[in-house]
Amino acid sequence: MRKLLVCAGIIFGVSVVGLAPCYNSDSPDCACFDSTATWSPSGTWIQDVALDTVGTVESCVSNGGKPFYQMRMGINGSSDATTMAAILELLDVLGMNPYEREAWCSETISYWHREKGIPYSTGYRNSSWHLDWQLTNTEAIRSFYMIEEILDLLPLFSGRGRWINWEDLDYSDFQPGVTAPAPGSYVLIRKYDESSASWDGNSHSMMINEMTIHRTGSGAVYRVEVTLLDGNAGSPDRVRSTEHFDDLYQLTPAGSEWLDGGRKILGFGIDLNRHGYPIFDRSRLFYETTFARLVRRERIPEVHDPFWDAHYAPLLERLVEYAKTAKDGVRVTGPSAIVGRGQIPDGRDVSWSFAAGSSSQRMQKDTEIMIDLVQEHPLPLKGLVLRWAGSWPRSFEIHLARANQRAPSITRMPDLSGLNLPTSLPRTMAIPVSFGKESVSVRTLKLVFPPDAFAASAKLVEIQFLYDCGPTQDAELGANPGR
Repeated sequence: MRKLLVCAGIIFGVSVVGLAPCYNSDSPDCACFDSTATWSPSGTWIQDVALDTVGTVESCVSNGGKPFYQMRMGINGSSDATTMAAILELLDVLGMNPYEREAWCSETISYWHREKGIPYSTGYRNSSWHLDWQLTNTEAIRSFYMIEEILDLLPLFSGRGRWINWEDLDYSDFQPGVTAPAPGSYVLIRKYDESSASWDGNSHSMMINEMTIHRTGSGAVYRVEVTLLDGNAGSPDRVRSTEHFDDLYQLTPAGSEWLDGGRKILGFGIDLNRHGYPIFDRSRLFYETTFARLVRRERIPEVHDPFWDAHYAPLLERLVEYAKTAKDGVRVTGPSAIVGRGQIPDGRDVSWSFAAGSSSQRMQKDTEIMIDLVQEHPLPLKGLVLRWAGSWPRSFEIHLARANQRAPSITRMPDLSGLNLPTSLPRTMAIPVSFGKESVSVRTLKLVFPPDAFAASAKLVEIQFLYDCGPTQDAELGANPGR
């Protein structure tokens, strides 16, 4: 008996009336798709944004469904997700999809930061050394806070982050957001091998929701209790708000308590505003006084971090040096009517405007825009995402070059003319462009638009740089391995 295959609303190429398309195996119109929680979180504080997304859950395929489109790609609507799913389905066929399905705990933290606009107005994206709001693993987030802290200590710089390593957590000098975490702070947990006193992967990203500081009658801090928010956790993997740590210090290598999977707290990331002050909601900070005996601080063990030392410590140094060089931002040259003051479209305040029938079109000339990253960026690129409003180009090319490279490599935008897009298109169209299977080290990018690229006026509202953040030891099953 022959089986009928129904996919994307088509039976053997014939459209089926009434069936919505199921693109990319897990688009919002697929029967398996779970749309729990809002697509458009909001709130006064980052925890409010996070709480709006609680319940967001994987569906259809592993690391797929709503978290893939919302947390991984930053999409804030079902029609946007359906459109992106249709594009990715085509890119998969062409071998040009820059996205991979992967554990999404760090992506969730990045998404919450973007939606709230901290520590920068575009989240973890700034205008100089990191042109992407997304940090795809725990080491990338840890590096971000460390780099921003180093920059903040330099003259003429204003870093927006602070990293507090576990051994620096000292209850005798407990200042939330300064010497210790605060509500809204990032928390990195990792498997700890006590026999060798070393970190051993299985990492996970979390964020503090509320904090209770327990003090003795004399005011000395003896215990710090927190509730947390995280993504890619539980079974099935979802966004949750149920985790609770009884005492931060006891969950570090210096303490006697453990988290699931043999993990402990490695460190904390603090968001700073442009004046260098920590960003946190003081109404989520509580104090309790009891007549408890102060526990003496135990001996701090010397802990080894072989994965960090091998892959990220040297990268951190290169990124700091790059950030110093790129302090004033990357350089953009092109028609002033398009690029304005020469800044990269950031999804918030900066955009480029293209008019149909421009002078270059009438003269049958290409429109060229050059992006110079000042020097070769330490993080190679997987690709770009270009988000368009109003319309989008029929075609364009991206010419990539390393430092001192004479002949650039050329990547062409995929032809979307034959794509069966949903009838309800989103307000903006995001088009991912892959640079190939291997990430590419880049100094300059030149965007080349042919004379007939634009049938109607268009605005490029964002260019997102998809960095290869490096190898990862993030846990696939979030905070509950084996549950």
